[in-house]
Amino acid sequence: MLNLIPSVKTLDIKNGFLDKTTINYKDLTCDSRIITALSKLPFDEEGIKIHINILQEQGEEYELRIDSEGIWIEASGPAGAFYAVQTLRQIWKHERIPYLHIKDKPDFPYRGFYHDVTRGKVPTVETIKKLVDQMAYYKLNSLQIYVEHTFEFEECKELNQKTGYLTAEEIREIDRYAHENFIEFIPSLATFGHLYELLEQDKYRHLRILKDFEASPNFWKERMAHHTIDPSEKESFELVKSLMEQYYPLFESDVFNICCDETFDLKNSEDYISFVKQIINYLQQKNKKIMMWADILLLHPETIELIPEDVLFLNWEYCENPSEDKILRFAKLDRKQIVCPGTNSWNRLCEYVIAEEQNISKMAEYGYKNGAIGMLNTNWGDWGNPCSLELSMYGVVLGAQKSWTVKRELDEKFYEGVNFLLYEKENAIQYLKRISKMQDVVYWCNLLQYYFDCRFNEEVKALSIELETVQMIQREYLLISNELSGQTWKNDEYRQEMMISAEGICVMAELYAKIAKLDIDRVTDTKAWLDKYRNKWLEKNKKSELSKIEEVFLYLER
Repeated sequence: MLNLIPSVKTLDIKNGFLDKTTINYKDLTCDSRIITALSKLPFDEEGIKIHINILQEQGEEYELRIDSEGIWIEASGPAGAFYAVQTLRQIWKHERIPYLHIKDKPDFPYRGFYHDVTRGKVPTVETIKKLVDQMAYYKLNSLQIYVEHTFEFEECKELNQKTGYLTAEEIREIDRYAHENFIEFIPSLATFGHLYELLEQDKYRHLRILKDFEASPNFWKERMAHHTIDPSEKESFELVKSLMEQYYPLFESDVFNICCDETFDLKNSEDYISFVKQIINYLQQKNKKIMMWADILLLHPETIELIPEDVLFLNWEYCENPSEDKILRFAKLDRKQIVCPGTNSWNRLCEYVIAEEQNISKMAEYGYKNGAIGMLNTNWGDWGNPCSLELSMYGVVLGAQKSWTVKRELDEKFYEGVNFLLYEKENAIQYLKRISKMQDVVYWCNLLQYYFDCRFNEEVKALSIELETVQMIQREYLLISNELSGQTWKNDEYRQEMMISAEGICVMAELYAKIAKLDIDRVTDTKAWLDKYRNKWLEKNKKSELSKIEEVFLYLER
């Protein structure tokens, strides 16, 4: 059987195999993006001939036939032909290429990925391009990055060097590259809540709802809780408008995600609705379609119908066993929604596999059942974003699978496909699961809070951990390290990141033990691990707030 992700709707394997391993697309006349995708397959003028027939300007449905006479693609639109090529690329990774007939189309028209570039780690353009490559390979069609202050806004110049940022030209470059891969790059910007760094500046503090608020030293925690801009201040909208005007022209997309989530400091729902509608009206005048997070509206369900009918709601839930109730509420009102699960990689050095599998699967099923137009799989960066993008990629692939073919079970065949296509190593997913389980008892946010308490507070709440637990983590780390050290994967970056993650979790467990005054023999060296972690970070990300993560470990090691 073939390993294909997402799994196709129908696959009919015929008798026979191709006797050539190269292709010829020399005389094709179609969208240049399809030709670029084909160029990732081995070309030869004597190779098997490819024929492409595109029926109309739009559509993602396709048929793919391989027989002794050639390769035949018929698609409802250019995007469908592009996805047929991605399927062909996956088929080509197998040792033998069978004659076959595939009919395929997605369950959801919108299949997105949402990546946090605000809370500690700003990726390089090349890193985001590699992410786009992977998204295209697994037939995702929308990318958003979460921005609060990590862009070169005029209002954030004093913050940029402290936190890292993306430039306007970098955004444009990502936008162009996404378009080349049939991915819509949608601007997403905090415009109401989550404006902590912006409103902590002296020149904007008067625009906070909490005028006299004194922030705790734990700025990563504060970023998630504060600040909400004060809608009653006349300057507030002008400030938000300025941010939007600097940002949205960089994108080809006509969609804008205004966020407006978790406005914790605001207690009046009427003020919330009034300010949100002001933002929406402004962007609609610029011919933008609006997305927004649904959480605040769900706290005040009577307000949902006050939002313009053409707004698209992003309905999120990240727990292991999400409820269908939130999704049902919008379905009953006949309002357009996208369901938003998550990779559960935040606050960790490795994605939380058990939680993300259940969360993503159930949210996809609830959304499909209740008429959602798609799924936006989220990858947040709470508490400094310590997890590498590689150790969130299983969740990305899982989200791609469940948004294309919702009813696909996560069985051994699916895991075999992940090992074959993503990691390119048999049993790789088992290492991911083992490392994920290691972190179930050592929490990064608790270690961070202890650090901030030691540095800045008079009262320090000690951390506790059982000796047996630390020893179990040490044993598992040593086993994993010994096994992985002797291996080489075709996609070796995943192996390297797994080793660094396993070692880092063991470092954290040993620091827990040190704080709890347990008598243990160390098997890791914090400074040596930090060197590896730093090098990997800087290979793929801007320096951003790396030094702040390093400071936590070095302080606790003293």
